[in-house]
Amino acid sequence: MRRATFLVLVAALAVSAMACSAPVSPAAPAGGGQPAAGQPKLGGALNLRILGDPFDWDLSYVGKSEPNGGGMAYVYNSLLGFKTGPDLKFADLILRPELAETWDTSADGKTFTFHLRKGVKFADKAPINGRDLTAADVKWSYEYWSRSGALKDKKLPTGQFAWMFEGLAGVDAPDASTVMVRFTDPFAPFLSFAASDFNPVVPHEIYDRDGNFKNQAVGSGPFQMDESASQKGSRWVFKKNPGYFEPGKPYLDELRWLVIPDDSTALAAFRTKQIDMVGGGAGSRLSTQQAEDIKKSAPSAVLLQYADPAPMHFYLNARKKPLDDLRVRRALAYAIDPDEFIKVLYDGKGLWALAGAFPDTFTQDEIHKIMKRDPAESKKLLAEAGFANGLDLEFIYPGTSYGESYITSMQLLQAQLKRVGINLQLKSLDKADESERKKTGDFVTTHTSKSLDSDVDSYLFNVFHPSSKANYGGTNDPQLTDLLVGQRRETDPKKRNEIIRAAVLRIYDQAHALALYEGVQSQFWYPFLKNYAPNFGTQGFPLTEAWIDGR
Repeated sequence: MRRATFLVLVAALAVSAMACSAPVSPAAPAGGGQPAAGQPKLGGALNLRILGDPFDWDLSYVGKSEPNGGGMAYVYNSLLGFKTGPDLKFADLILRPELAETWDTSADGKTFTFHLRKGVKFADKAPINGRDLTAADVKWSYEYWSRSGALKDKKLPTGQFAWMFEGLAGVDAPDASTVMVRFTDPFAPFLSFAASDFNPVVPHEIYDRDGNFKNQAVGSGPFQMDESASQKGSRWVFKKNPGYFEPGKPYLDELRWLVIPDDSTALAAFRTKQIDMVGGGAGSRLSTQQAEDIKKSAPSAVLLQYADPAPMHFYLNARKKPLDDLRVRRALAYAIDPDEFIKVLYDGKGLWALAGAFPDTFTQDEIHKIMKRDPAESKKLLAEAGFANGLDLEFIYPGTSYGESYITSMQLLQAQLKRVGINLQLKSLDKADESERKKTGDFVTTHTSKSLDSDVDSYLFNVFHPSSKANYGGTNDPQLTDLLVGQRRETDPKKRNEIIRAAVLRIYDQAHALALYEGVQSQFWYPFLKNYAPNFGTQGFPLTEAWIDGR
């Protein structure tokens, strides 16, 4: 895209900017969940598939790697949460009380006060042993995630989600049930981040013993890990927390994670009811063909299809030559064909996407006008950059950890770039190694489906601000940085959205990263699972409110 065109688009699209607030609803689903039937019933176990073993329970080190985050969501609680259930659409993001019963925001948008529910206890497991959860635990946890306050001088690596606390002035606990979180400037997305599963309230005793939370997770959440019943490479068991603060919940006694790396094996296990749910989640997406096969082979299963707000994100590491050359990055952008991804992977049901945006940031018509597919221009730019005879680029990926549809997507990307003379050299790594290389910037290209939180800031600031640990591509664009900070400071939703849109346009113009497509998620479960439906605001599967009846 030429510079003049970019400026025209900024001006034109800002006029039609849609209001954006925190939290937002990023996309309308393609279907709805099944209504709950009858009264809740206690007991029973649910068998769920994971592709590989969890390997680290400290998300401030490993970030959103699967399946660690899903287990954290079972074990811990955050100050706030999001409503879930079959009466809501997948993208409905409605704040609800969790550890905090009520909350308020100061008029200047700088101070957030939370009033905690009384009587909450951590699970009765060593080394915490069922003690009360108080405001002091919230203060300690937030200082740990942000590496501030009492944790500032502990020489810990930057927290993976420290960007959610940028500008933190301090956390106060004036009494056992009140927490005040203060920022130096207005911080528009913070209530959404207080509801994130990635900022739970954790007990300091584990850190006191180990110096981190990598090896054990014990919280106040509805389920707790049963280490004695778990076996690496086979199964991971979470059992009902008898001391959970919501009386009677969870209704289920047990959740079993079964390690099944292979998609065909997992689908066979679902058909024979060895697992009770398939699809959904970052690590187990189903292709359109797989979904059609399940509909035929397991006709009694409930199917929910919904637009996925998390695009397939193509990381371009600008710290590595030749991706420090804008011409090369733009050549990659102009070679991408979103429609081919959507047709092959989702039978034409997916959407075009822009890096840094939620699906409601721009309309599809706007995105089609912004994005440019021009293989001839791509070849021309490569020649200008000195690669008239072609270009080799390494692409790292975590083997089969993300399932078959991920592999298909990667191969399609390789084929598209080959048409303009770019040879994507695929390199398979262990999942932990692939994750570490991204975090340390030791890669050239890769792509993943973004694991987004409940505010567009979780994509924009997290991925593109120079201070963010998740800025894997090394983006350091002063003009973009000003926009990223500006949207955080703007408390007026309409004005904030104008800044957000300008930031997304800047990302595309400079090809800091690319969003290849947005897909359609298909999730199946059997009708005996009642009162269940996934929600964009939750990690893992929201099963606190679900029960089993008629198995």
